[in-house]
Amino acid sequence: MGVLERSNPDGKRVPDTKWSISMPTLAQMTGSLHIHNFYIGKLKAKQEQLFDSDPDLAMLLDNVAAILSEHAAALAEDIADMEDDDT
Repeated sequence: MGVLERSNPDGKRVPDTKWSISMPTLAQMTGSLHIHNFYIGKLKAKQEQLFDSDPDLAMLLDNVAAILSEHAAALAEDIADMEDDDT
């Protein structure tokens, strides 16, 4: 299957990049890490509130926070690698 093309206003044909996948920028990755950490904190706080009244839900929230924490750690490693590449 060939690459889809589109025309610029000047009539030149260029590849259609609407569906292309690109590496996120360092700023985007850092922002994503901050969002992950924000929600990890929210989940842990709610988990502590629910621990006595609804232990099943508290455990579920703890599991979600653990998964987000793993992803945040991977993001932090990727950010560190990108920062090392820039130096």
